[in-house]
Amino acid sequence: PVLNFYSHSALIAAEKCLIPFDCDSFSREALYTLMQTVTEIKADHNQKLEIEGIIVNQYQKQANLPQQMVEALIAEGLPVFGAMISPSIKVRESHSASQPLVHYVPNHKLTHEYRALYAEIHGS
Repeated sequence: PVLNFYSHSALIAAEKCLIPFDCDSFSREALYTLMQTVTEIKADHNQKLEIEGIIVNQYQKQANLPQQMVEALIAEGLPVFGAMISPSIKVRESHSASQPLVHYVPNHKLTHEYRALYAEIHGS
């Protein structure tokens, strides 16, 4: 996530935020930076602001590193959503086709993962 004037303003106005997390060390550093920013904004501007959860992207369940990174976040007590998003070219293809993923490939694994994430976020 980019931390600029617009993202700060959005966090000041929000009650909840979702944090995307790719399974790599750069994303982990960015996660902690963003969490610190949320803490500061909560203390100075918006006491209602909460981190609703961390969305794990680019998750390859066969690889060791992504599993270890997610397990470490969970062990720290961070709110990691159980529905994780796999890497797929289908997202870029749907963008090129100017179609939402759910219309472009309605029965694709990735579409099901996004639906599961939506259900988890909304408690359905």
